[in-house]
Amino acid sequence: MTQSTPTHGSTLDVPLIERAEQTLRDHAARSINQLRELESEMVDMLSDHGTIQEDRDGTRRLIESVRADLTRTQRALHRIQIGTFGQCTACHQPIAPARLAAIPESERCSACA
Repeated sequence: MTQSTPTHGSTLDVPLIERAEQTLRDHAARSINQLRELESEMVDMLSDHGTIQEDRDGTRRLIESVRADLTRTQRALHRIQIGTFGQCTACHQPIAPARLAAIPESERCSACA
């Protein structure tokens, strides 16, 4: 875990940032594992001519959802690295610590969400 410090006028304390970072890293690891499993399942489905299109479509949508979630998580980890974690990407105001504790991948404050 990196030693993060609040920047850009953020009122976030280091323990909150460290907890968020660990939560995000754990979530990213789970998402990567889930993607591997789903992609393997999709390969099996594509090779099985008995699999109906609805099953393939459902798995494809699930893969897209997990990828989007992983992207949000990776963006949050990047914001921690560059020191902008906790700053709304829309209005550049601080995101409430309670919101970040509940949803660490939050990119926007409550007003902009």
